[in-house]
Amino acid sequence: MAIQTADVIMPGNENAFETGRRGQISSIAELDESYRWLLEKNVTATLATIKRNGLPQLTPIWVAHDGVNILVNTKKGRLKDRNMRARADVAILCVNPTNPYHWMAINGKVVEMIEETDPARGREATDNVNELARRYIDTTPYPLRDPKGEVRVLFKVRPTYVMTFGPPPTS
Repeated sequence: MAIQTADVIMPGNENAFETGRRGQISSIAELDESYRWLLEKNVTATLATIKRNGLPQLTPIWVAHDGVNILVNTKKGRLKDRNMRARADVAILCVNPTNPYHWMAINGKVVEMIEETDPARGREATDNVNELARRYIDTTPYPLRDPKGEVRVLFKVRPTYVMTFGPPPTS
């Protein structure tokens, strides 16, 4: 499935933004490296889901990708977990922490959900949260578990649209 892309540009006029190049890519792996790194380094992203009442819910998240899907890991029962189970449409915003004019917004759909308790594939959810902990807080295994028996859930989000803005600083 093709992922639609659009670059937002500033053509040189103050306060004038417009959509620049439009295109298609077939996977996250094809994103320009200047944007893909926002998913590969310890950039805190923002996940937008839709609540039962139709209002958006925003959550800061640790994020990764597998080349095709965006990987979102959460505790079973949290609001974002309930929202994604009920409504598969999500958006993810990644902003360069050193340059707020370099960002990427991704619209997508949840295409798969793996709970740690799944005997066949549950290890994927555990391995993912441990890898995120290693990357974001330099420790493993993930140390912030609820001692009352937390179950992690790995959501795979297939991008449908990616909008990018601004190249990173060249230095």
